[in-house]
Amino acid sequence: MRVGFGAFFAVILSTLSAFAVSPEAQGLIDRAAADCSSFENGEFNVGEAVSEIELGSQFGKVSAELVDESKYACSSAASLYCGSGGCMLNLIVDGTVTAWQATGWRLVDWGPDRILLIGRDGGWCGGAGAEVCYEALVWSNDRLLTVGPAPESQ
Repeated sequence: MRVGFGAFFAVILSTLSAFAVSPEAQGLIDRAAADCSSFENGEFNVGEAVSEIELGSQFGKVSAELVDESKYACSSAASLYCGSGGCMLNLIVDGTVTAWQATGWRLVDWGPDRILLIGRDGGWCGGAGAEVCYEALVWSNDRLLTVGPAPESQ
């Protein structure tokens, strides 16, 4: 009985946390679901696309949401959300959505800094698309800093 209750509680908790997304994240999810539905009446699954993260440096910290479109699934289209250069990675900070085409991401702790490391295709770094490239972002003085191209904000 105790194990059953724990499993039940875990399911309820994961269901509740799936709904605890910002309006901006929900908007991204709703658009992706609509795209899926409009393509041969597909069924959409958000998967584990939304993550809460914290970025920071000695010059400040910020809580943010990541919406990783590589985690989306659509029953009628295997590659609806990603292309050969990667999938969209959306960072939401204080209601502003910033997006990158990414092949993956990871948080890296480096001393006092928490850095968002984004895998990019080589074209973003002056190479061929198949080459490996990375972009690092850090939060500093209430803004994202990177040496890469300026991110797209909405």
